[in-house]
Amino acid sequence: MEITHIRAGTLADPTVDALLTEIVDFDRTINRALGFGRDFDPLPGSVRGKLVRTDEFTSHELWLGRLQGRLVAKAGAYLSLTDNTDVADVYVGVLPQHRCSGLGTELLTVMERQLGQAGRTRLNAWCEMPVADFRGDPRRPRIAAAAGTGSLPAERAEVAFARARGYGLQQLERCSVARVRADAAGSPRDAGPMPADTADPTTTDPGPNPTEAGDRSEPDDGYVIRTWAGPVPEEHVEAIARLHQRMSTDVPGAADLYDEESWDAARVRALEADREFTGARTHTALALRGDEGVGFTEVVSYGQRPQAAYQGATLVVEEHRGHGLGARLKKANHGRLARESDVERVYTWNAAENSWMLAINERAGFEAAGWVGLWKKMLLA
Repeated sequence: MEITHIRAGTLADPTVDALLTEIVDFDRTINRALGFGRDFDPLPGSVRGKLVRTDEFTSHELWLGRLQGRLVAKAGAYLSLTDNTDVADVYVGVLPQHRCSGLGTELLTVMERQLGQAGRTRLNAWCEMPVADFRGDPRRPRIAAAAGTGSLPAERAEVAFARARGYGLQQLERCSVARVRADAAGSPRDAGPMPADTADPTTTDPGPNPTEAGDRSEPDDGYVIRTWAGPVPEEHVEAIARLHQRMSTDVPGAADLYDEESWDAARVRALEADREFTGARTHTALALRGDEGVGFTEVVSYGQRPQAAYQGATLVVEEHRGHGLGARLKKANHGRLARESDVERVYTWNAAENSWMLAINERAGFEAAGWVGLWKKMLLA
């Protein structure tokens, strides 16, 4: 197999254009083989972003495997450049008709070797499955997550592949879907995980318009919810940066995969620039106690797929939990989505052991749509 290593930002535009359709078609085939529907098909804006976007904070690398010129396997790594510089979030996929022939192992071995040579010795990976596949036969062997909650069917090909290559199952996440408007017709499509940077062209954002959200029944307990679409208003950017930094270690299981991230206003603006480049529109709700930001949630929507949106970060800092802020933040954000967008359904991801957030989501109408296994491997230095 011929393997090509591509670092983001190193290809000329004509080469990117030539690769774009090929990679989108490959990713769509992988998605359908996993059993997921169109809500999680790849979008050209996201694929282009992985090929051309890099900044001082993050980058992306791809490894493409070809047989007789045809793309049959693909691997990738998401890299943080200012913190967690020994970590790589990795993935690998092989076309269904070429599986069980050693191509996945060959490509993964090359990627791991090159990442290790670059000092990336902590690898995090994931596998996805729809709800029906996750349930399976309860009598068959299952692999328990190190986090202590949940397990995956041992006979699943992706589970067996990860274990055989030295990855340990660290945690399970549940993907759930809920409707944000009562008049939406039809049923949500099959779900599966989508990387946070997946995006496509959307309408031009008229600019931030923060408003106080919630209805007249909101308790008068000193907490105020603000919502906006688009870039973070300048007066809230430091609060959002602090909450992103807390998010990197405060959510269940995060500290087992990453060290604390370093966030400031510049990193928030860099994330916004990445999303703007790929056409994403971010909808944010922020909880304030006085001038302090104590919780936030964000949802990303896409112009080429206007009926579906995807949950980004959600966090209420530990000192302010127990006041229903998580539910209030999501309610405010969903309310604005229903009023000002075409979004009909929102997908979200939560650690299986995060029982308080799962309970909040179930009260908000979320139903399980898929599961994600998070895997961890340490390379020898």
